[in-house]
Amino acid sequence: MPRLPDPRFAPDCAIEVDGRPLPARAGESVAVALLAAGEALVARSAKYHRPRGPFCLAGTCHACLARIDGVPNRRTCRVACRPGLAVESQNALPSARRDVLGAIDLVYAGGLDVHHLATWSQPANRGAIAFSRRLAGTGTLASAPPPPVGLAVEEEPFDALVVGGGPAGLAAAEALAAAGLRLLLAESDRALGGRLRAALALPGDPPLGWASDVAAGVTRAGGQAQTGLTALGVWRDGASPLVLLRVEEEPRRLRLVRAPRLVLATGGVALPPLFPRNDLPGIFAARAVARALAEEGLVPGERALVLGDGAEAGAVAERLAAAGMTVRRAEEVTEARGRHRISSARIGGGHVRCDTLAFAGPRAPASELARQVGAEVEREPASGGYRVRAAADGATAVRGVRAAGEVTGPMSAADAAAAGRRAGEAARADR
Repeated sequence: MPRLPDPRFAPDCAIEVDGRPLPARAGESVAVALLAAGEALVARSAKYHRPRGPFCLAGTCHACLARIDGVPNRRTCRVACRPGLAVESQNALPSARRDVLGAIDLVYAGGLDVHHLATWSQPANRGAIAFSRRLAGTGTLASAPPPPVGLAVEEEPFDALVVGGGPAGLAAAEALAAAGLRLLLAESDRALGGRLRAALALPGDPPLGWASDVAAGVTRAGGQAQTGLTALGVWRDGASPLVLLRVEEEPRRLRLVRAPRLVLATGGVALPPLFPRNDLPGIFAARAVARALAEEGLVPGERALVLGDGAEAGAVAERLAAAGMTVRRAEEVTEARGRHRISSARIGGGHVRCDTLAFAGPRAPASELARQVGAEVEREPASGGYRVRAAADGATAVRGVRAAGEVTGPMSAADAAAAGRRAGEAARADR
């Protein structure tokens, strides 16, 4: 697929995909490099060998797993390209594009229960189960032992820790840093800004440059704003929360942070649309394609269907159309078709051609960390997930732990920033 004309986007390295050379840019994700080359198909599903490709481009859906440099089950959207990188599709024979095992999906169109295969005799059934296990799974063992990860970590004291670098987390960090507190802002992605990185410019959104301005202000005040820091777990140990962080850059290591003030601004995760064949490659979360377009110049296809009825859906449709795609919008899709990638979608009584479907639907609150530390959650009707129950100032049922932004339910970026600011200002008084 073409990239937007910009000298920054010239390929400067090559990677290998299933034995074939593929042009890429050093530092961009493998998933983006594949999409830029028109390769939406990355892998096959574990049981039925259905085609799989990137959906969220944020490391949360695990639809783009591949074997990279001999290590299985790596998220291609989280691995940076470099010269000579070797990518192999998983759960396929011989490759994801020509997977002969895909016949399983045709033969067992009504479903496959491996425990009831060949049940006329015990030896036959055992043989069928053993064979099915070879067809399924999540890749083979790594070619070599993984490098050791340092487990001996020293506890790092901070006055405050903010997890999440989107609008809510940035605003909370700004308020805490302004009070002179020793602060750590931890963001798992490669850049700060969260949804602002999609450059949709929705009403009330802070400008994209606001993220870098806040990070600079936090640093000037003596705090730290770091990307590539993933929170693995949080618990209460004594009087204050303790958070285990993983440093994503090589060599990987762990950090153990204790802070009496913890603000969880972990946002939400993209959910797929609900209709038959909703897992075809070429179906993306709307924010994913908008962010890839804004930051990578990636034009995901030629014909796009934007599914959704809100302001975000409209903004994504405008961005894709401005990039040269033919764009249609729909509020409901009842079926998708395609072999290796979506080729059409049913709207009303007929199908419309499309090679890209961008879904601007509900997002599930990323409330796992809050639940780990004991915060109360409640059902979030729009997504079916669980949002953190928090007061207007972000207070949760756990002392010293506040929550702000989409982790507490759907809201605009402007509202998330306001909620984060309230939580940060209120957290100054926490001990």
